Amino acid sequence: MENYLALAFLVSFLTTVCGDESVCINNVDGHYEIGCRSYVICSGGTGVIHNCPDPPAVNTVYNAAKGHCDNPDNVGRPCGHWQDCSILPNKRYADLFTNCTSYYTCHGGTFFGHNYCSTGLVFDETLQLCNWPINVAPPCGTYGTR
Repeated sequence: MENYLALAFLVSFLTTVCGDESVCINNVDGHYEIGCRSYVICSGGTGVIHNCPDPPAVNTVYNAAKGHCDNPDNVGRPCGHWQDCSILPNKRYADLFTNCTSYYTCHGGTFFGHNYCSTGLVFDETLQLCNWPINVAPPCGTYGTR
């Protein structure tokens, strides 16, 4: 039940923060990734969020090269990479592989996937949100390095 609530919160968070409309403004019609497990199909400046399904055998992720959900083995990092959350506390973690431009969520020992920060932002583990690099301590930002 706890994992279900965490997942519901993440989907709600993605919808609120990413918003399907804002992704489609000033973009041509097409598919746009808003997280490893969701994407927006834009048409005429409006969009509809699509979440990748969870088949019984494999959780799928969005494959930007193909424009649809796919097996993680067919997708590059960070989306094709699953973090081991079995011993990590419940929170979001900066993904150092992407220079902190994305983050992943662990809850109850379960990996809930990667999400991207908006362009120009990095993940701030202290505040648990995307922030300007000048406001974030290293290794993700430059705060306090002057």
